[in-house]
Amino acid sequence: MPYAFALLEAVIFTVAGAVATLATAFFSPLRGLLALAWRMWLWGSVGFIIGNVVLLAILFPFLGNVGIAGGAPRHPDVLGFVLLRLTLFGPLLFSSVGVILGCLYGWRLARRRMAQSGV
Repeated sequence: MPYAFALLEAVIFTVAGAVATLATAFFSPLRGLLALAWRMWLWGSVGFIIGNVVLLAILFPFLGNVGIAGGAPRHPDVLGFVLLRLTLFGPLLFSSVGVILGCLYGWRLARRRMAQSGV
């Protein structure tokens, strides 16, 4: 289920970014915010991708040797518990953090660019 929420998050972010960027591009009162909108959309998308790549890089060594037919189940341990939670809820957490950090970085770049150009 968290995978569906992560996918829904990506779709909503993409649509909202497209609407915001197009609105700032076509409506003259909002034209000053175009640099802010497209940079936040771009870097938020990059953050989403990087967040999921980091999650896969963390989980790959642990999940690489997992087979379908295994021996008797092991006793639960802390590492197994953490990996289970990371596998279940990691996509939503890492995607959200990636989008938020990417948007903040895009906002920072846009503010710096706007300050340099005197807008």
